[in-house]
Amino acid sequence: MKVVLKFSGKNINSSKNTFLKPVVDLWEKGTQLAIIHGGGPQISDFMERIGKKPSFVQGLRVTDQEVMDITEMVLSGLLNKTLVGMFTQYGIAACGISGRDAGLFLAKKHIIEHEGQSIDIGWVGDIIQVNPLLVETLWRNRILPVISPISGDRNGKSLNVNADWAAAHLAIALKAEKLLLFTDVPGVLLDPLNPDSLIRDLSASEIPLLFQKGIVTGVRIPKLQMIQTVLQGEVEEVFIAGGASLELLDQLLEGKYIPGTRVTR
Repeated sequence: MKVVLKFSGKNINSSKNTFLKPVVDLWEKGTQLAIIHGGGPQISDFMERIGKKPSFVQGLRVTDQEVMDITEMVLSGLLNKTLVGMFTQYGIAACGISGRDAGLFLAKKHIIEHEGQSIDIGWVGDIIQVNPLLVETLWRNRILPVISPISGDRNGKSLNVNADWAAAHLAIALKAEKLLLFTDVPGVLLDPLNPDSLIRDLSASEIPLLFQKGIVTGVRIPKLQMIQTVLQGEVEEVFIAGGASLELLDQLLEGKYIPGTRVTR
């Protein structure tokens, strides 16, 4: 079974690696697993330490050249290699890479269109092409890919790419059976202010109805559009949940319910 698993920077605790135990168990069962990680809190923390205030537009980090340098340093350097070290402690051969390595992710600059105007938020990118050869090569040698979403454009320039979208594009390219997203939200909510309004099961055909009825609005729309795109390929299931649910990963793959939203074709 092929699985692409993404978790956010909030999951990464450099002093504790116990949150990775279910991931290790999944890998040791022979699963072809690729991990993509975020690192938003760590990037913001580093920016604030040097007196630079984080800024966001439509949920995307405004990324000038200095912020791009910090983002790549934190994601592809500090966090990526921290995770590799954690897997090493479990006896797992892991390789830390980014979307720039071997042309894994080719991206172009993302321009926001708002009320007829184009807004340039800096070195933020959209993936336009995936070359999964490097991941497949690591798999053949039973090496676990641990991937930073930093990508490159056609000129080799670094671009800051959303980790959820990077995971989605990779799942499609690898023809993975499952895409698992452990994020900063508990799943798809009928009411974004009420965590008890969680939708446990959703089909791809029901997503347009959530848009039409105005149940899903704002920055939540692109994430569900992403899920729609994933399920149009060969991916059978997308699961989205809060980071704490990562600890219950083994139960999820046994078909048991854990807090989150399961979206199927």
